[in-house]
Amino acid sequence: MIEKAAKKISILQGEKPYLFLIIFGIITLVLIPGIFNLVGNVEPSLEKVLPQNIQEVKTMNDMRSEFGADMMYIIAYPVAPIVDARNPAYLNYINLLEQRIIHHDAILKTESLAGEVKYFGGETIPDSISEIKSFPLSKRFVNDDYSLSIIQIKSDTGSSSERIKDTVDAIKADIEALEEINPGVSVEITGFNAIDKATFEVIISDFGSITIVSMILVMLVVFTVFRSFIKGMMPMAVVMTSLIWTAGIAGYLNLTITVVSMVSAAMIMGLGIDFGIHVVHTYFEKRKSRNPKSALSDTLGELLRAMTGASLTTMAGFLALLFGVLPAMKTLSIILALGIFNTLLGAVFLLPVIVYLYDRGK
Repeated sequence: MIEKAAKKISILQGEKPYLFLIIFGIITLVLIPGIFNLVGNVEPSLEKVLPQNIQEVKTMNDMRSEFGADMMYIIAYPVAPIVDARNPAYLNYINLLEQRIIHHDAILKTESLAGEVKYFGGETIPDSISEIKSFPLSKRFVNDDYSLSIIQIKSDTGSSSERIKDTVDAIKADIEALEEINPGVSVEITGFNAIDKATFEVIISDFGSITIVSMILVMLVVFTVFRSFIKGMMPMAVVMTSLIWTAGIAGYLNLTITVVSMVSAAMIMGLGIDFGIHVVHTYFEKRKSRNPKSALSDTLGELLRAMTGASLTTMAGFLALLFGVLPAMKTLSIILALGIFNTLLGAVFLLPVIVYLYDRGK
Protein backbone atom coordinates (compact mmCIF):
# COMPACT_ATOMS: atom_id res chain seq x y z
CA MET A 1 0.00 0.00 0.00
CA ILE A 2 2.85 2.40 0.82
CA GLU A 3 4.56 1.66 -2.48
CA LYS A 4 1.31 2.28 -4.37
CA ALA A 5 0.84 5.57 -2.55
CA ALA A 6 4.43 6.53 -3.39
CA LYS A 7 3.81 5.84 -7.07
CA LYS A 8 0.60 7.92 -7.15
CA ILE A 9 2.31 10.81 -5.35
CA SER A 10 5.29 10.74 -7.72
CA ILE A 11 3.04 10.68 -10.80
CA LEU A 12 1.12 13.72 -9.54
CA GLN A 13 4.38 15.49 -8.66
CA GLY A 14 5.72 14.87 -12.17
CA GLU A 15 2.52 16.11 -13.83
CA LYS A 16 1.70 19.09 -11.58
CA PRO A 17 4.83 20.05 -9.65
CA TYR A 18 3.84 23.69 -9.23
CA LEU A 19 0.60 22.68 -7.54
CA PHE A 20 2.63 21.25 -4.65
CA LEU A 21 4.70 24.45 -4.39
CA ILE A 22 1.54 26.57 -4.32
CA ILE A 23 -0.08 24.41 -1.63
CA PHE A 24 3.04 24.52 0.55
CA GLY A 25 3.34 28.27 0.00
CA ILE A 26 -0.27 28.91 1.04
CA ILE A 27 0.04 26.75 4.17
CA THR A 28 3.28 28.50 5.10
CA LEU A 29 1.69 31.95 4.75
CA VAL A 30 -1.24 30.86 6.90
CA LEU A 31 1.05 29.54 9.64
CA ILE A 32 3.51 32.47 9.78
CA PRO A 33 1.27 34.61 12.07
CA GLY A 34 1.36 31.77 14.61
CA ILE A 35 5.10 32.31 14.99
CA PHE A 36 4.46 35.75 16.48
CA ASN A 37 2.04 34.18 18.95
CA LEU A 38 4.73 31.70 20.00
CA VAL A 39 7.44 34.35 20.41
CA GLY A 40 5.06 36.35 22.57
CA ASN A 41 4.31 33.32 24.75
CA VAL A 42 7.64 32.84 26.53
CA GLU A 43 7.60 31.73 30.17
CA PRO A 44 10.87 32.58 31.93
CA SER A 45 9.77 31.61 35.43
CA LEU A 46 11.62 28.55 36.66
CA GLU A 47 8.62 27.82 38.89
CA LYS A 48 6.35 27.43 35.86
CA VAL A 49 8.52 24.57 34.64
CA LEU A 50 7.39 22.63 37.71
CA PRO A 51 4.07 20.75 37.90
CA GLN A 52 1.56 22.96 39.71
CA ASN A 53 -0.31 20.05 41.35
CA ILE A 54 2.47 18.70 43.59
CA GLN A 55 2.12 19.59 47.25
CA GLU A 56 5.28 21.68 47.59
CA VAL A 57 4.34 23.95 44.68
CA LYS A 58 0.72 24.23 45.84
CA THR A 59 1.94 25.24 49.30
CA MET A 60 4.20 27.92 47.79
CA ASN A 61 1.31 29.27 45.71
CA ASP A 62 -0.90 29.37 48.82
CA MET A 63 1.83 31.25 50.73
CA ARG A 64 2.20 33.70 47.88
CA SER A 65 -1.55 34.35 47.84
CA GLU A 66 -1.66 34.82 51.59
CA PHE A 67 1.56 36.68 52.29
CA GLY A 68 2.94 37.91 48.97
CA ALA A 69 5.96 35.66 49.29
CA ASP A 70 8.03 36.91 46.34
CA MET A 71 11.27 38.40 47.63
CA MET A 72 13.73 40.60 45.76
CA TYR A 73 16.90 42.23 47.01
CA ILE A 74 18.88 45.29 46.06
CA ILE A 75 22.53 44.95 47.00
CA ALA A 76 24.19 48.33 47.53
CA TYR A 77 28.00 48.54 47.62
CA PRO A 78 29.59 51.74 49.00
CA VAL A 79 32.18 53.02 46.55
CA ALA A 80 35.17 55.22 47.56
CA PRO A 81 35.23 57.72 49.12
CA ILE A 82 32.29 56.08 50.93
CA VAL A 83 33.58 52.85 52.47
CA ASP A 84 31.07 52.25 55.28
CA ALA A 85 27.37 51.41 54.84
CA ARG A 86 26.65 53.56 57.93
CA ASN A 87 27.76 56.70 56.10
CA PRO A 88 24.90 59.28 56.21
CA ALA A 89 25.15 60.06 52.48
CA TYR A 90 24.92 56.36 51.67
CA LEU A 91 21.92 55.88 53.99
CA ASN A 92 20.11 58.91 52.60
CA TYR A 93 20.47 57.49 49.09
CA ILE A 94 19.12 54.10 50.24
CA ASN A 95 16.22 55.87 51.97
CA LEU A 96 15.30 57.83 48.82
CA LEU A 97 15.48 54.68 46.71
CA GLU A 98 13.15 52.87 49.12
CA GLN A 99 10.65 55.73 48.99
CA ARG A 100 10.45 55.46 45.22
CA ILE A 101 10.25 51.67 45.10
CA ILE A 102 7.43 51.31 47.62
CA HIS A 103 4.97 53.15 45.36
CA HIS A 104 4.94 50.43 42.68
CA ASP A 105 1.81 48.26 42.55
CA ALA A 106 3.55 44.91 43.04
CA ILE A 107 5.70 46.10 45.96
CA LEU A 108 4.23 45.31 49.37
CA LYS A 109 7.05 46.27 51.72
CA THR A 110 10.70 47.32 51.81
CA GLU A 111 13.20 47.01 54.65
CA SER A 112 16.80 48.19 54.89
CA LEU A 113 19.59 49.48 57.11
CA ALA A 114 18.28 53.00 56.47
CA GLY A 115 14.96 52.06 58.05
CA GLU A 116 16.72 50.73 61.14
CA VAL A 117 18.77 53.90 61.48
CA LYS A 118 15.63 56.03 61.15
CA TYR A 119 13.98 53.96 63.91
CA PHE A 120 16.79 54.80 66.35
CA GLY A 121 17.29 58.33 65.02
CA GLY A 122 13.75 59.59 65.44
CA GLU A 123 12.58 59.01 61.84
CA THR A 124 15.57 60.87 60.45
CA ILE A 125 19.07 59.84 59.44
CA PRO A 126 21.68 61.64 61.57
CA ASP A 127 24.38 63.68 59.85
CA SER A 128 27.13 62.11 61.96
CA ILE A 129 28.46 58.62 61.23
CA SER A 130 29.70 58.38 64.81
CA GLU A 131 26.15 58.86 66.09
CA ILE A 132 24.90 56.15 63.72
CA LYS A 133 27.64 53.80 64.92
CA SER A 134 26.34 54.24 68.47
CA PHE A 135 22.96 52.76 67.54
CA PRO A 136 22.39 49.06 68.40
CA LEU A 137 21.92 48.07 64.76
CA SER A 138 21.21 44.46 63.84
CA LYS A 139 23.02 42.57 61.11
CA ARG A 140 19.84 41.75 59.15
CA PHE A 141 20.65 44.08 56.26
CA VAL A 142 24.42 44.50 56.41
CA ASN A 143 27.52 42.30 56.35
CA ASP A 144 30.08 42.08 59.13
CA ASP A 145 32.43 44.84 57.95
CA TYR A 146 29.66 47.15 56.68
CA SER A 147 31.06 47.04 53.15
CA LEU A 148 27.60 46.40 51.70
CA SER A 149 23.96 46.32 52.69
CA ILE A 150 20.70 45.14 51.14
CA ILE A 151 17.22 46.49 50.57
CA GLN A 152 14.81 43.62 51.17
CA ILE A 153 11.74 43.93 48.93
CA LYS A 154 8.56 41.97 49.52
CA SER A 155 6.51 41.81 46.34
CA ASP A 156 3.44 40.10 44.92
CA THR A 157 4.02 39.23 41.28
CA GLY A 158 2.32 35.83 41.30
CA SER A 159 5.31 34.53 39.28
CA SER A 160 3.73 36.26 36.26
CA SER A 161 6.46 36.90 33.68
CA GLU A 162 4.86 40.16 32.54
CA ARG A 163 4.38 41.44 36.10
CA ILE A 164 7.93 40.46 37.05
CA LYS A 165 9.34 42.27 34.02
CA ASP A 166 7.34 45.42 34.75
CA THR A 167 8.41 45.43 38.41
CA VAL A 168 12.11 44.88 37.76
CA ASP A 169 12.11 47.46 34.96
CA ALA A 170 10.40 49.98 37.27
CA ILE A 171 13.04 49.45 39.98
CA LYS A 172 15.82 49.91 37.42
CA ALA A 173 14.16 53.12 36.27
CA ASP A 174 14.13 54.34 39.89
CA ILE A 175 17.84 53.62 40.21
CA GLU A 176 18.56 55.53 37.00
CA ALA A 177 16.40 58.46 38.14
CA LEU A 178 18.52 58.83 41.29
CA GLU A 179 21.84 58.53 39.47
CA GLU A 180 22.55 62.28 39.62
CA ILE A 181 22.37 62.28 43.43
CA ASN A 182 24.13 58.96 43.88
CA PRO A 183 26.99 59.68 46.36
CA GLY A 184 28.93 56.65 45.24
CA VAL A 185 26.85 53.50 45.54
CA SER A 186 26.98 50.50 43.19
CA VAL A 187 23.58 48.86 42.97
CA GLU A 188 22.54 45.36 41.83
CA ILE A 189 19.11 43.69 41.77
CA THR A 190 18.73 40.02 42.61
CA GLY A 191 16.19 37.50 43.93
CA PHE A 192 14.09 34.91 42.13
CA ASN A 193 11.99 37.53 40.32
CA ALA A 194 15.08 39.26 38.98
CA ILE A 195 16.53 35.87 38.04
CA ASP A 196 13.32 35.02 36.16
CA LYS A 197 13.56 38.25 34.18
CA ALA A 198 17.21 37.57 33.36
CA THR A 199 16.21 34.03 32.37
CA PHE A 200 13.60 35.47 30.00
CA GLU A 201 16.25 37.55 28.25
CA VAL A 202 18.63 34.59 28.06
CA ILE A 203 15.91 32.33 26.62
CA ILE A 204 15.13 34.78 23.83
CA SER A 205 18.81 35.36 23.07
CA ASP A 206 19.75 31.67 23.20
CA PHE A 207 16.71 30.58 21.19
CA GLY A 208 17.88 32.72 18.29
CA SER A 209 21.61 32.04 18.57
CA ILE A 210 21.27 28.27 19.08
CA THR A 211 18.98 28.03 16.05
CA ILE A 212 21.38 30.02 13.86
CA VAL A 213 24.47 28.07 14.99
CA SER A 214 22.67 24.76 14.48
CA MET A 215 21.59 25.84 11.01
CA ILE A 216 25.11 26.88 10.04
CA LEU A 217 26.64 23.60 11.25
CA VAL A 218 24.00 21.52 9.46
CA MET A 219 24.52 23.49 6.25
CA LEU A 220 28.29 22.99 6.41
CA VAL A 221 27.84 19.23 6.75
CA VAL A 222 25.30 19.07 3.92
CA PHE A 223 27.44 21.17 1.58
CA THR A 224 30.42 18.96 2.37
CA VAL A 225 28.43 15.82 1.57
CA PHE A 226 27.04 17.03 -1.76
CA ARG A 227 29.90 19.38 -2.71
CA SER A 228 27.31 21.66 -4.26
CA PHE A 229 25.63 24.77 -2.88
CA ILE A 230 22.35 24.15 -4.71
CA LYS A 231 22.11 20.47 -3.79
CA GLY A 232 23.04 21.36 -0.23
CA MET A 233 20.24 23.93 -0.02
CA MET A 234 17.61 21.41 -1.14
CA PRO A 235 17.52 19.41 2.12
CA MET A 236 17.66 22.69 4.05
CA ALA A 237 14.42 23.77 2.34
CA VAL A 238 12.67 20.87 4.08
CA VAL A 239 14.09 21.77 7.48
CA MET A 240 13.27 25.46 7.14
CA THR A 241 9.71 24.71 6.05
CA SER A 242 9.34 22.31 8.96
CA LEU A 243 10.56 24.94 11.45
CA ILE A 244 8.13 27.56 10.13
CA TRP A 245 5.20 25.14 10.18
CA THR A 246 6.08 23.82 13.64
CA ALA A 247 6.50 27.27 15.16
CA GLY A 248 3.26 28.44 13.54
CA ILE A 249 1.23 25.47 14.72
CA ALA A 250 2.75 25.70 18.22
CA GLY A 251 1.78 29.36 18.31
CA TYR A 252 -1.81 28.65 17.28
CA LEU A 253 -1.96 25.87 19.90
CA ASN A 254 -0.84 28.45 22.49
CA LEU A 255 2.18 26.37 23.49
CA THR A 256 4.81 28.06 25.66
CA ILE A 257 8.54 28.45 25.11
CA THR A 258 10.41 27.60 28.29
CA VAL A 259 14.04 27.00 29.17
CA VAL A 260 13.34 23.35 28.25
CA SER A 261 11.57 23.76 24.90
CA MET A 262 14.01 26.35 23.55
CA VAL A 263 16.25 23.49 22.29
CA SER A 264 13.52 22.12 20.03
CA ALA A 265 14.54 24.03 16.87
CA ALA A 266 18.10 22.69 16.95
CA MET A 267 16.85 19.15 17.59
CA ILE A 268 14.35 19.32 14.71
CA MET A 269 17.09 20.46 12.35
CA GLY A 270 19.50 17.77 13.48
CA LEU A 271 16.94 14.99 13.21
CA GLY A 272 14.99 16.23 10.18
CA ILE A 273 17.88 16.91 7.82
CA ASP A 274 18.38 13.15 7.40
CA PHE A 275 15.20 12.79 5.35
CA GLY A 276 16.28 15.54 2.96
CA ILE A 277 19.75 14.08 2.50
CA HIS A 278 18.31 10.66 1.65
CA VAL A 279 15.85 12.07 -0.90
CA VAL A 280 18.41 14.23 -2.72
CA HIS A 281 21.10 11.55 -2.72
CA THR A 282 18.76 8.77 -3.87
CA TYR A 283 17.19 10.86 -6.64
CA PHE A 284 20.50 11.78 -8.24
CA GLU A 285 21.74 8.21 -7.94
CA LYS A 286 18.61 6.96 -9.73
CA ARG A 287 18.94 9.76 -12.26
CA LYS A 288 22.19 8.30 -13.55
CA SER A 289 20.26 5.55 -15.30
CA ARG A 290 16.69 6.88 -15.52
CA ASN A 291 14.77 9.87 -16.79
CA PRO A 292 13.56 12.51 -14.26
CA LYS A 293 10.04 11.11 -13.79
CA SER A 294 11.28 7.54 -13.36
CA ALA A 295 13.96 8.67 -10.93
CA LEU A 296 11.31 10.58 -8.97
CA SER A 297 9.01 7.54 -8.82
CA ASP A 298 11.80 5.16 -7.81
CA THR A 299 13.07 7.55 -5.12
CA LEU A 300 9.72 7.80 -3.37
CA GLY A 301 9.03 4.10 -3.85
CA GLU A 302 12.33 3.22 -2.18
CA LEU A 303 12.29 5.76 0.65
CA LEU A 304 8.66 6.36 1.63
CA ARG A 305 8.32 3.26 3.79
CA ALA A 306 11.64 3.85 5.58
CA MET A 307 11.04 7.57 6.15
CA THR A 308 7.50 6.97 7.40
CA GLY A 309 8.64 4.27 9.81
CA ALA A 310 11.58 6.35 11.03
CA SER A 311 9.46 9.45 11.61
CA LEU A 312 6.66 7.57 13.38
CA THR A 313 9.04 5.78 15.74
CA THR A 314 10.83 9.05 16.52
CA MET A 315 7.51 10.78 17.15
CA ALA A 316 6.42 7.93 19.41
CA GLY A 317 9.60 8.30 21.44
CA PHE A 318 9.04 12.03 21.90
CA LEU A 319 5.32 11.69 22.64
CA ALA A 320 6.16 9.30 25.47
CA LEU A 321 7.19 12.44 27.38
CA LEU A 322 3.48 13.29 27.60
CA PHE A 323 3.16 10.64 30.29
CA GLY A 324 5.62 12.49 32.52
CA VAL A 325 4.79 15.07 35.16
CA LEU A 326 6.73 18.17 34.10
CA PRO A 327 4.59 20.49 31.92
CA ALA A 328 7.66 21.82 30.09
CA MET A 329 8.63 18.30 28.99
CA LYS A 330 5.12 17.72 27.67
CA THR A 331 5.32 20.89 25.60
CA LEU A 332 8.74 19.84 24.31
CA SER A 333 7.37 16.46 23.24
CA ILE A 334 4.52 18.04 21.26
CA ILE A 335 6.84 20.51 19.51
CA LEU A 336 9.37 17.84 18.58
CA ALA A 337 6.68 15.44 17.33
CA LEU A 338 5.18 18.22 15.22
CA GLY A 339 8.61 19.06 13.86
CA ILE A 340 9.39 15.50 12.80
CA PHE A 341 5.95 15.08 11.20
CA ASN A 342 6.29 18.34 9.28
CA THR A 343 9.76 17.27 8.14
CA LEU A 344 8.26 14.04 6.81
CA LEU A 345 5.62 15.99 4.89
CA GLY A 346 8.28 18.24 3.41
CA ALA A 347 10.53 15.32 2.46
CA VAL A 348 7.67 13.46 0.76
CA PHE A 349 5.63 16.21 -0.88
CA LEU A 350 7.92 19.24 -1.25
CA LEU A 351 11.54 18.18 -1.67
CA PRO A 352 11.00 15.71 -4.55
CA VAL A 353 9.25 18.50 -6.47
CA ILE A 354 12.14 20.90 -5.85
CA VAL A 355 14.71 18.32 -6.94
CA TYR A 356 12.63 17.35 -10.00
CA LEU A 357 12.13 20.96 -11.15
CA TYR A 358 15.82 21.74 -10.66
CA ASP A 359 16.85 18.67 -12.62
CA ARG A 360 14.33 19.30 -15.39
CA GLY A 361 15.35 22.92 -15.70
CA LYS A 362 19.02 22.01 -15.72
